[in-house]
Amino acid sequence: MPEEASISDLLPLVAVALNDKAAADAYEELTVAREERDIPRKVEVIRCLNNGEDEDEDDEAVVFASALFEDGEYDPGNTNLWDVSLEQNSNSTCLLADLRDCHICVGGGFPVATLDDELPNDAGFQGFVDGEDFESTGDACAVSFCFSPYSIWLNILIHGWPREEWEAFIQSHLYGPDDICHYLVDIVAAQHPEATVEFEKVTFVAKHIHGALKRLLPPTRKEEVRADRDRRIAENHNPEFDALYHFVGRTMREGGNRANRALFLPQLHSILGFLGAMGVNRLGVNDELITAAIEAHERLGEEGLQELYNQNQIGQYQDEEEESEEEEGDAGEESGEEEDGDAEEESEEG
Repeated sequence: MPEEASISDLLPLVAVALNDKAAADAYEELTVAREERDIPRKVEVIRCLNNGEDEDEDDEAVVFASALFEDGEYDPGNTNLWDVSLEQNSNSTCLLADLRDCHICVGGGFPVATLDDELPNDAGFQGFVDGEDFESTGDACAVSFCFSPYSIWLNILIHGWPREEWEAFIQSHLYGPDDICHYLVDIVAAQHPEATVEFEKVTFVAKHIHGALKRLLPPTRKEEVRADRDRRIAENHNPEFDALYHFVGRTMREGGNRANRALFLPQLHSILGFLGAMGVNRLGVNDELITAAIEAHERLGEEGLQELYNQNQIGQYQDEEEESEEEEGDAGEESGEEEDGDAEEESEEG
């Protein structure tokens, strides 16, 4: 009997254990189901070979970073952009040497952009070594890539590339934007095989993903982001200046300016500062001067803008002189007409 009693005493514990296992299994199944449900709505950076030979057909694609599309937000500095901040996969670290095999994917693996710069018949992309990232700690180097002309951006941080080397690279101008991936993978990674990549953010031009914003955002989330966007537009947005800003930047790029972001933005702001000093804060005021300022800066930098400023000052002085002479001439004509009128009156009275 004692033995039977001891067995019966264990039955509640066995039941609890079975319930715990059932609960754990149910939780695991629910977690897997949620992950599978979320995959089609995720933006991911994955690694897989892209040479068409199926060399890694039996290997799983490695997800380095991901985030739900709906968790994005309109860019704080430009509401025309939709930012998706990525969460790093703690189980997988991307080596810089593997950057060429990485792709930005949606819907579980459909690529919208690739970092493979060796693909034939590909639209290509551009890279910019931006330098220090002020939101991160350490000596990580910020790099940005632009795909599908000016419609998708990818921001990354490179860890393990010594600061003195990437600072020297920024100043060297040895490689253009089309060759940045080649330089990072074939040169930097070869010199620093331990260097790694952190994928920070994918940015889309909002008007190019209008359908996704309408379909993938739940109603409450859609209301939240639109309200936040509209509030910031009302508080800070200056559409006329924004149009000028983007026009100048686009014209500089189309004119052949391939400077990285760290050098490009000061050039852009220099031109905008010059235009502001000349009273041009929007398109349509003096488009000839806008074009002339861009061309002058591309030719001679700050000296070109100073020269253009001097020319405009001289031209303005000459215009003022001509206006003054015209006014004096008009005043003389009026005075002569008055004198003639007085003479005629005196003659009639006589």
